[in-house]
Amino acid sequence: MQTQLLLLALLLATGPLSAQYVPFFPDAFIVTAKALNLREAPDLSSRKITTLSRGNIVSFIEAHNNGEYVQADTSAPYAPWFKVRYKDKTGYAFGAYLEGTYQLLYEDDIIESIPPLNWYGVFTRDTFSDEIRKVSPKILEEYSEMYGTKVKVLKTDQKEQSKFLIGTTATLKTGYVGPLGSYKIGDFYMADGLFPGSQLSIYPGQEPNDTSFKAAYQLAAVGCAKFENDFVQIRDYHLYLVDYGPQPAARQDLTPWVTPEYPDQSPSVSLLWYGDLDMDNKPDAIIQDCPFEAGCRASLFLSSVAPKGSYLKKVCEHFWPGE
Repeated sequence: MQTQLLLLALLLATGPLSAQYVPFFPDAFIVTAKALNLREAPDLSSRKITTLSRGNIVSFIEAHNNGEYVQADTSAPYAPWFKVRYKDKTGYAFGAYLEGTYQLLYEDDIIESIPPLNWYGVFTRDTFSDEIRKVSPKILEEYSEMYGTKVKVLKTDQKEQSKFLIGTTATLKTGYVGPLGSYKIGDFYMADGLFPGSQLSIYPGQEPNDTSFKAAYQLAAVGCAKFENDFVQIRDYHLYLVDYGPQPAARQDLTPWVTPEYPDQSPSVSLLWYGDLDMDNKPDAIIQDCPFEAGCRASLFLSSVAPKGSYLKKVCEHFWPGE
């Protein structure tokens, strides 16, 4: 504990660092349309390079014009154009018909279509553990009091309500994935908020008969709260993942993924879930923040795809409008 408090003090003593909002784009997309044209330029009048089919995987290169949302034509929804690579061909595809190869969804989400991925649900197995199951998602129509009409919502083929759903092109193992069970993070820590001065543990958990070594890390949040313009404002906020295994302790800066869109906006960050979804004996996490004026997002971080020198990598985000 003394080591943890010393490191937290050192983090606070580093002084203000400039943190800028970073938009998220996945490493790869899956095509959701029956046919999608790959073009030389981000314009419907541009020459067609090839036609992509539903289920094709393309690598992300860059977002045109910083990911600005536009309409490809008057009948298309708003979305960015993406520069992507398919096999040996590179060009632009309209983002309305692309979905990330990792997806984080929740039952009862209002949704129009389900991407062609392998789908898994995380469920409460017992009081102190969660499990992951293979599921078949489906779309049902239900009446919504908010909208005053029927809407299409996401369901699964399971009797129990899942905690969340994951879609991926990878094949995941099923079984035990975490130690929370029927409890929420706030039940253990009294609060799940990653506000300045808080420090929460994330770990994979393990079955009673499992004696293998499991990594455990800390999420440490630092910053300064000031009373400005009759409101409490949080300044110089930083979020770190800390590994106390090596000496000195190692850390990864997660701040860019929880930085608000506008500099004068205070961050609001919380830990929603932790466990071991990819079963590599290292913790994964779902972290929620509210970087936009119009809503919040839940971001899934996985350990198995983290680059060398990092512990977690963000693979997808789920947008909560209006929260």
